[in-house]
Formats: sequence, structure tokens, C-alpha cells
Amino acid sequence: MQKEQDREAIYRSIFFCDMDRKKADEIINRLDGRTVTYDKGEIIIREREKLNNIGILLDGVLCKVQYYRDGTEQLVQKLVSSFVVGVEIAVSEKKTSPYDVYASEQAHIFWFPVRAMEEEGVLDLRERIEFYKKTVHFLANEDIRKCRKIELLSIRGIRERIEQYLRIQQRRHKSNAFDIEFNREQMANYLGINRSVLSHELKKMEKEGILKVRKNHFELVDKE
Repeated sequence: MQKEQDREAIYRSIFFCDMDRKKADEIINRLDGRTVTYDKGEIIIREREKLNNIGILLDGVLCKVQYYRDGTEQLVQKLVSSFVVGVEIAVSEKKTSPYDVYASEQAHIFWFPVRAMEEEGVLDLRERIEFYKKTVHFLANEDIRKCRKIELLSIRGIRERIEQYLRIQQRRHKSNAFDIEFNREQMANYLGINRSVLSHELKKMEKEGILKVRKNHFELVDKE
């Protein structure tokens, strides 16, 4: 039996967020899912590993990363509660992961077999179609996010790249003051910038009155 907060995380996921709770409970019980606990630093999905299950993150934080030939880690995405895990792998033809996923803190994931969507028996036809529609929406949003990330990393100037990232966050939060999801090391990793270079540039920008920063809280200062 799942804890109430675990069910709430599942309800908020892409598959169930628009669904009546009673109907959602009925489907969840039919999915033959299981909840797995992962310790901080534990690898959840390895690059080139096959995945036949879809996960919903119940709590904790996951990091999706890729590694360059020199061993440098590139942070692709940070996943938080209610995010789906591995769906783009599980529904692909080869079902092979192009990245690693690890827990940056203790995490619990509800896993269910992708065959629930692919085969008859678990979900009826209407439910399977609805799951696939939600999956298509998710993949489309992921594609847009990746395009924005590529556009961001294509900016050569370090300050310009930082400013563009912060402007994106400003629009996302609809405010000049906002918290970002990354600590300083993760932010540097995400932007493809050395951490010390990033910290130095942020201090310069703060000194010049462009922004105010405290840990992961930023405030952009409008110039008159």
C-alpha cells in the first residue's frame, strides 16, 4: 500500500494529472507497479542500458547526465517529484538509454512496465490511447526543452550565456526575483562553464548592478 504523499506525486504526473482520482486509483492498481528506493549517488539508469519500465518520481531529486570522452559530466536535466523517468527510452524502438540517471539525494520511484501501454490486457483501448497522447505531449515538450538548451549552449560569450539563462528563468517565473533549481556547481555544469569562472562572472555582474544573488536566489535589476 502506497503512502498518501506517494499517491499525490503520482496524481500530479503527466499520466494522471487530468484524471479523476477514483479512476486514477483504479488504473494505478492495475499497472502492476512497484516502488523502489534509491540512495544518494546511486545510479538508476546507465547509458546504453535497456529499459522496459516507466518511472514516476515520488520524492527526492534525480540528475540526468551525459559524459564526454574526457570524463567531463554534462548535466542534461534535473528531475523532481512527479516527473516521469525513462519514458522516452521505454517507448523507443531499441529501448536503450543515451544517458545516465542518478539520485542526487535519496529518492523513491514508482515503476510500471511499458507493456501496460503497448499490449492489451492491463489498460483498455481508450486508456492506452490516453496514455500515448500524454506521452506524445511529454516528448514534444522535451524536444522544445532540448532545442532551447542547444540554443543556450551555442552562445559563445560566457556572460551572454548566463544572461540568457537568467532571462529564461525570469520569463518562466514571471518575476525579476526567482529561485533556480541548481546549486552553483550544477548551474556551471548545465551551462557548460567552469564553476570558478561562473562564480567570478556572477560577482562582476552583481558589482555592476546587473543582478543580486544569494545562493540559488537571483534578482535581475531593471536598468532605467
